[in-house]
Amino acid sequence: MPQPRPTRTDQPRIIPLTVWPTITPEIPGSLPADAAARAIATFSHTGDLVIGIDDAGILIGAADYLQRRYLALHRTPRPAATPMLTHCRERGAGLIIDHPPTTTPEKLLPDLSTLVGILRPGGYLLTVHTPTGGANDPLADTITAARAAGLRYLQHIIILTSPIHDDELHPPTEISSDHGMLEPVHTDLAVFTRPGGARG
Repeated sequence: MPQPRPTRTDQPRIIPLTVWPTITPEIPGSLPADAAARAIATFSHTGDLVIGIDDAGILIGAADYLQRRYLALHRTPRPAATPMLTHCRERGAGLIIDHPPTTTPEKLLPDLSTLVGILRPGGYLLTVHTPTGGANDPLADTITAARAAGLRYLQHIIILTSPIHDDELHPPTEISSDHGMLEPVHTDLAVFTRPGGARG
């Protein structure tokens, strides 16, 4: 069966925007440990299967503490340059947290379609994005591909990764030396659900 073609012509609707203050992540581009625990606690239940895609090891401790079953999956490069998830026999995941690569919606669509098959109806997919200064918008591209894969976009969470003092953000380094760009002070978390089930 041919894959649906990603399109950006979806009907616009208001997506809730939430801000989570948090600690600075130990690994740039990853979820801070406290944000990972909050995400798992918010979007899954005790006993749920939680899957981390290309996780740097942040999720396993939180999943164990919150009494969730945890499975780590990793992408395997293919000659066609389209990332492909390692074959997974699991089905019925309550929560998947993914760090999708920066690429086009067309190249993201096969992986997201695979995740839809692993996710139970009403389950959640969270995608983690570090802001970039390039021409492409990885968050927008992922939203486009996720909708084409049949997921509903529910929420945008801004995870602040810099401390707040006197009502101001204080990034760990003021300016990068190469391009004069400000360091990112947040990580984006997009929340999707597979329609159906008690929560979808």
